[in-house]
Amino acid sequence: MSLAILRPMAQAHHRRRLVPKSALVAASVIVFLAVAAVAASVTVARSRLVAVPNMAGMSAEEAEEALATVGLRYTVGGTQVSARVREGRVISQDVPGGTLVKPNSQVKVVLSVGPQRFILLDLVGAPIEEARSALVALGLDVVVEAVASETTAAVVLEMFPAPGASVSPGDRVRLSVPGGSTAADVLLPYDLSGTTVLIDPAPMPAGVAVDATMEVARRLQSLLEAAGATVTTTRSAATPQTVESRVASSEASAADILVGIDVGDGGTAGISVRYQPEAGATGNVVLSAELARSVTRAATLPELTVGQPSEAADPVMAAFGGGSIRVTIGDAQSATDVAQFSDPAWFDQVARAVYRGLGSVLKGL
Repeated sequence: MSLAILRPMAQAHHRRRLVPKSALVAASVIVFLAVAAVAASVTVARSRLVAVPNMAGMSAEEAEEALATVGLRYTVGGTQVSARVREGRVISQDVPGGTLVKPNSQVKVVLSVGPQRFILLDLVGAPIEEARSALVALGLDVVVEAVASETTAAVVLEMFPAPGASVSPGDRVRLSVPGGSTAADVLLPYDLSGTTVLIDPAPMPAGVAVDATMEVARRLQSLLEAAGATVTTTRSAATPQTVESRVASSEASAADILVGIDVGDGGTAGISVRYQPEAGATGNVVLSAELARSVTRAATLPELTVGQPSEAADPVMAAFGGGSIRVTIGDAQSATDVAQFSDPAWFDQVARAVYRGLGSVLKGL
């Protein structure tokens, strides 16, 4: 029997670490310290940066001072025409507001030279499409209006603003051309014989050059007289009257109705009609309200901004013994309304609207 040779079991072989643990720990510490150092340097660097102010709309002096306050340098990078930004104000900057930059960095701004103004061409008599194309090429907003005319040629009959006026890109230019009548042009043949009307054109607010109330009053008077009515006014263009003198004229008048015309100064744009609820007898109150509603309906056209009729205390209307209304044709604080005060065609349109509203009620009296 052979004896088995016993061999000792091979001991497990342990692989030696290529990198000592202590070295790994040391490397981790070094990486952490490096990251911390970078973060610290970034933090320090950022703490030395300054934010660029937003200078849009500032004057050149204000922009330069805003930059100097945070240690930045101001320079003009150019100018640009702008219809929205006033002359000498900042339109844009090459570094947006809020951006962090190094101290003493340069920031360029572009300043506005205001709207580009030029003289409006004389295109009266020119073919309509040719005139429209020429004006559109200049950046103008062209509106074509058909008006009654003996000629049928497709040419420009009238321009507003008139040729030679100073305009800017974006301004509206109206071209009147031959065409059919619209609702605003239709004047029904009312018979107002025996009717008496007192027109009270109130003085214009300060700062408005055109006597718009007199312009409408004159046109309305002509229309009413052509229909057979007798018309008087509380003032003339040559002799502006005080409120007291207009009240006295109203109180002394024996007219059937009073039509006041004024321009507001409170910022409410457009046309509105008011009536005096305390006017004499109950029948006058009803007539006043009916006139106000009728004129409002007649003036409600696409070209006119019209508010709802309302009651309002008015010393001139309060002194009058019959039905009375006051038509506010615009507001001195509205740039759109003030611009229309220089347009003869607009005065014609308003006067025709008031005439139609009055005629539809007075024809049955």
